[in-house]
Amino acid sequence: MAKPRLPVALLPLAVTYTAVAMNLTVANVALPAISLSFPATAAELTWVVNITPLVAAALILFAGEWGDRIGPRRLLITGLAVFLVAALLSGFATDITGLIIFRALTGVGSALAMPAALATTFDVTRGPRQRTAIGIMASTQAIGAILGPIVGGAALTAFGWPAAFWSVIPMLGLALIGVATMTPKSTAPTADQRSGRTSDTVGAALAALSAVGLLYALVSLSDPADAGDRGVLGGLVVGLAALLALIGWERRTRYPLFIPGIIARRTFWLPTLALFIVQLTLGGLLFVASQYLQLVVGYSAFAAGAVLLPALLMWTVVASGSGALAERFGVPWATAGSLVLAAVGLALLAGAGESPAVPLLVVAMLFTGVLGVTPALMTHAAVRNYPENLRTTGSAINGVATRLGLAFGVAVYGTLLARTFGREFDPALADLPPALAQSARQSIGSALRTAEALAPPAATELAAAARAAFMTGFSLSLAIGAGALIVLAAAVRLLLPEIPSESEADPSDSAQEGRDEP
Repeated sequence: MAKPRLPVALLPLAVTYTAVAMNLTVANVALPAISLSFPATAAELTWVVNITPLVAAALILFAGEWGDRIGPRRLLITGLAVFLVAALLSGFATDITGLIIFRALTGVGSALAMPAALATTFDVTRGPRQRTAIGIMASTQAIGAILGPIVGGAALTAFGWPAAFWSVIPMLGLALIGVATMTPKSTAPTADQRSGRTSDTVGAALAALSAVGLLYALVSLSDPADAGDRGVLGGLVVGLAALLALIGWERRTRYPLFIPGIIARRTFWLPTLALFIVQLTLGGLLFVASQYLQLVVGYSAFAAGAVLLPALLMWTVVASGSGALAERFGVPWATAGSLVLAAVGLALLAGAGESPAVPLLVVAMLFTGVLGVTPALMTHAAVRNYPENLRTTGSAINGVATRLGLAFGVAVYGTLLARTFGREFDPALADLPPALAQSARQSIGSALRTAEALAPPAATELAAAARAAFMTGFSLSLAIGAGALIVLAAAVRLLLPEIPSESEADPSDSAQEGRDEP
């Protein structure tokens, strides 16, 4: 009886994942056009992309416990509704601050929707099909990432950057209708099912505050002004203080959000760390590659999205087949292999230059797309540690790793890019008036906009210097990313034990022992 319903139950959940991923890549493809439309610093441009996953990460832990209490279906419908309204408002922003605020609201919607969708996926699947279902969900994120640059890029080219943000609305509408009509109704668990647990609101708040503080410090590094230095110090103080308070609180509270018996397992913390680093790589790559392809190579938004297509298609294919790869080679080998191949892709892209050959870009993107094996396998490995009655909370922690990874990826790559760009570009600004020099220094988009106001010889020289400075930061960030993937591959291969499928072991039994440890 359940098997025929499985595709129908998964469909709106997959559409939800697709819509969330599409919303993230739409922001990346719209960024160059936004930088040419609004006066914006490098830090502000970073926040346009970063604010959505950051807000999601800050709220998703609360959302996980809410879902365990009111039922994931209600939480999912609420999240999709908030998300849709926020996407609509984003296109009406009249300045960079307003756009950042509306993008933050999309983070609220995704925070409510994502853990509920993943928990429901576990609920409607059983046995060996569960790993396949998680792989399908991971592949739909890649599909959304594909649709973002293609659909958003086409809308942007035809109607301007507001249309890029609106392009996600039909997908959100379909997801909302599908969840309301196709997924089984959920009920809030009883007190016995929750084993008497109460919400760890303090733990969730401290975790969110720590993440926000540390990320704010990292983004502030991209601002060379004194205000940026103050932001770094303030963010570090708040983030580290909240982190220390979180550690102390989780050790004392009776029902911690981060259950010690689960968090300490290699089958949880290592997959979660791997997921974080992979999402960091993806977020950073999309952030810098969109600017590289449009502002350096000279592609349109649509063409830039098409160049990213091989990577995202490969991501979709390998994520869908990740379960079969795990059965054939084992989870550690399949994961490590995907990380090494992705590192090769990043290295190729780092050396592509200002006028890359199209075949080189395609090969680099195909290698990079193999990275899609890792999120599917690591998500299944981590969340399966939780018993069914706490799976929305487990999914939320998994979602935090994903959202923080994306946010920190934009921040890390963006900071490396901004700092290197400023250092390499400064000599070219020596002969400019101070006001023009300050404006041009903010980002490559600002530099190209400043160059347009100059006479032809000076304009050409300034634009060339800006592109060369950008390329130095672009290559450096991707080279560091490739090295990080190699190190992660070695760690996964050496430290991660084999992960059995659901048909081989029941994680709920093993998780029970640590579920309520004080």
